Amino acid sequence: MDWCRELLEGVCSRIAYCSRDLVVMESRIRRGARVPRHSHPSVQATFCLRGRLLLGVEGRGERVLGPGDYEVIPPGVPHWAEALEDSLVVDVNAPLTRDRLELARRLGADCPARGEG
Repeated sequence: MDWCRELLEGVCSRIAYCSRDLVVMESRIRRGARVPRHSHPSVQATFCLRGRLLLGVEGRGERVLGPGDYEVIPPGVPHWAEALEDSLVVDVNAPLTRDRLELARRLGADCPARGEG
């Protein structure tokens, strides 16, 4: 998985696009890998391109996303995930916020300096 960097055990990600208005991150998630409960100050849309992902969103419960499925998560709403199969997922966050800017830097992406929230 040399196209990305491991963020969590079994989760390898890269920033595909980053501007002040939008951040697009691709992640390969190995079966059984978990993304712990967290939230962002930006809106997030999670798209499953390949595999199956169990996505939990506080107040909505859990839902299995398969290829072509997506979920939009409002700002500040806690969410979590577990890969039920090896999966390819795209997360889109808008706008760029401090947490996404820090993540982009950890992943070696060149993003604008502004990141609030």
